[in-house]
This record gives sequence, C-alpha cells and structure tokens, in this order.
Amino acid sequence: MIPHISSRQPPASTTLLFTLLNNRAIPHPPRNIATMATWDNHTVTNEHILPYVDSSTAPPDIKAALQTLPFERNVFKLLANGTVSFKPFMALLTTMWSKDRKIRSTEWQLAVLRTAATLDAPYEWDVNEPVARVFGMSEAQFSAIRNTEQGDLPVELFTERQRLVGRFIDQLSGKNRVDLDLMTEMKEKFGDEEIMELFYTHGVYSLLARMMNSCRIDYDPPIPGLEDTLRKYNADAIEKEKAYKD
Repeated sequence: MIPHISSRQPPASTTLLFTLLNNRAIPHPPRNIATMATWDNHTVTNEHILPYVDSSTAPPDIKAALQTLPFERNVFKLLANGTVSFKPFMALLTTMWSKDRKIRSTEWQLAVLRTAATLDAPYEWDVNEPVARVFGMSEAQFSAIRNTEQGDLPVELFTERQRLVGRFIDQLSGKNRVDLDLMTEMKEKFGDEEIMELFYTHGVYSLLARMMNSCRIDYDPPIPGLEDTLRKYNADAIEKEKAYKD
C-alpha cells in the first residue's frame, strides 16, 4: 500500500523546527549597531548610547561636579546622567588623586592601567597613560602592562611591589577575588590601608571601564598643555615618588 502524501504545506511551527534542527540561519532584519573607537582607532563616531551632559547647561551642582578634576572629559559627561550618584562618585574619584593616598603614585597608576588592559578599556588607558608618564613610567612598562597574555609583569621592568599589584589586579579582573596566598604576600609588603586603597582603585576604575565600553564612549579631543598641567597638579607626588628605592 502506497502511503498517502498530502499536498498541504506543513504548519509554520514544523517548518521552524526543521530549520532549527538543520542549523539553517534564520534571517533577521538589519540592526543599527553603535560602534566605538578601539585601541588603535581613535575615530570619533558620536554613536555613544547615553548623551554627554553639557556643563554649560547643567544645573549648578552638576556643573561644579563636572569640573571637579582639571579636565572635563567624556567619561564625566556620561557619569553626569546619573544625577543622584554623580556628585558623591566624583568626590570618591577625587580621593584617587589625594596627597594623603597611601599607595605610591606609580602603583596607583599601574593598578589603573592594568585594570584598563584586563577589561579591554582603551579610553580608560588613553586618559591615564599621560598621568602614569609624569610619574616616570616608560614605554617598555606600558607595553608590558598592556600585554595581559604574558602573565606576571616582568621582573626586569617592575619592582616586587609593582609586580604584586599587577597580580592583584589580574585576579580581581579575572575571577573577582584575590587568592589567599596572594593576599598573604600582599600583607607582607603593603599596609592594610594600601591594600584597601587598591581595592577601591580597582573598584572605581573597573566600574568606569564597564560603563564606558557599554555606552560606546568616544575619545576626547587633544587637551593642549596636558602634560604640563599634570606635572603642576601632581608636583608634590612626583617628588615623593622619586624618593622610593624599592
């Protein structure tokens, strides 16, 4: 007996099932996907997801917070969209620059740059590399910090303390905690305040990295006289850094 073959088309659900089972691509309508500049491409796309708050039209308290640090940057203009948290966050960010900070300036900037490198945040790197440069970091050190595939920072370029900071940040970025063995090593070289400052540093800059990448931030335009301004702003810290021998 020859089985009856229906001339009717199978229901749509059956067609979809067969399509999925056969791994056939189901076409989707094109989407507009916002892009952002990369490590090697600083093109300004103006496709940021959230607006840049303009200090000239912002309320006085938001304007003042936008001008907390020496430069107005796109990262602050994005943060200003969160009006309730913006002012206290800027106050927290300012403590990273405090003269009373316990961790050394090169260690602070190493933590910032390694956070940017491990979280693939080129804007964050671009903003902070000039700061690290005025504290004496070299091109070879920058290259090593960006190379997150090599493991520990090389002993020929970094002090023991700096290499510990690198491992500390790698573990926080990679698995959201620091192993007990490394915490024990940190306690041997760093005071309790210094260790907690490193947690604060990674926390602040990892939040910024994730926010900036998600919002598709654009690079800032060049700031005339940036290095001179940074040297003046950090003059005491630069001199203090020169005194360290380890």
